[in-house]
Amino acid sequence: MKTAPATKPFPWKCGHCRQKAVNPATVPYTVEAEHDGRTYTVTIPDLRTPKCDDCGELVLTAAANERITAALREQIGLLTPAQIRQGREALGLTQEQFAAKLRIASATVSRWETGAQVQQRALDLLMRLFFGLSAVRSALADENTVGTLGETAA
Repeated sequence: MKTAPATKPFPWKCGHCRQKAVNPATVPYTVEAEHDGRTYTVTIPDLRTPKCDDCGELVLTAAANERITAALREQIGLLTPAQIRQGREALGLTQEQFAAKLRIASATVSRWETGAQVQQRALDLLMRLFFGLSAVRSALADENTVGTLGETAA
């Protein structure tokens, strides 16, 4: 018994020009990506993604989108999903425990670690401080301390 291939064989039908001319390609790719209130120009010189040989339309696959997101993370200087997971695991924390310490939803931590969501720059900084400084972990562990952080003396 034959098993079906993971994806249908090329060429594919183009959603733009309707020709059966979409084939694997490696192309230079540039996109404007908005993140955290700013716009970034992300350039990938060799993006592997299907392209229509007739009209030039690109078909961005999941793998291509992951590469674009990784390039954006790198350009902004954010922790990667693997770095977030490694930092959390190095401290012996579950996703739920880590989320509770940062006062965010555990589903958010899961999305960061799977790459489904790119963290905001401020939360990236908080994670770096949390992973790198025991004093930050201690301060965040104490509800009374957290409640008074940032207050000025009267």
